[in-house]
Amino acid sequence: NEGQIRSSNSYTLQALVEQLGGECVQMGIVGDDKGAIMERFDEALRSSDIVVSSGGVSVGDYDFVKHIVPKLGAEVIFKGVNIKPGQHVMVAQRGSKFIVALPGFAYSSTVTFILYVAPLLARMMGRENVYEPIEATLKVPFAKRSNKSEFTACNLHFEDGRYWVDFEGKKVGSSAILTNLLGNAALMICGEDDGDLEAGTLVRVIKL
Repeated sequence: NEGQIRSSNSYTLQALVEQLGGECVQMGIVGDDKGAIMERFDEALRSSDIVVSSGGVSVGDYDFVKHIVPKLGAEVIFKGVNIKPGQHVMVAQRGSKFIVALPGFAYSSTVTFILYVAPLLARMMGRENVYEPIEATLKVPFAKRSNKSEFTACNLHFEDGRYWVDFEGKKVGSSAILTNLLGNAALMICGEDDGDLEAGTLVRVIKL
């Protein structure tokens, strides 16, 4: 219906988990009800090693997840990081189980999954993280947009014995455009202390 938001994140995150060799159990959608959210988290923690949620960690009136996780008896490892997109991500631990609360925007949730859930899952499974950065060369200049570490969708091509990066067709700066990750996509890493980058600069990218 008009005005509804489709739960596309659940499909994307399940695909990423299964691609990494994990088993994904969907717990469904929970409304803006603190009791229901807490009950669903508790149920998920009883049956899973890692519980991944999407939404409810920002600064809105109905962003309850960030308040509920500590009440589950979980120790918050960190809440909020200086990155773009995904600054409101939260990671907590209860016993041997982990909770990773991701932002709700599609692109943000995917990026933070790659940065925080994927290496955790790999470590728990005794495997290498498949999203380790590699080196590439910028084909075009890049304008830094913030004082955060930025993970920007880009195109990655292998030519003349090395990887090259450009941004053709990408909507740079959006936290919601999941199609930015289609095609020969990668995430270019620009550190919080970096400024604008010139064409020809060597950069680190996460190959998707």
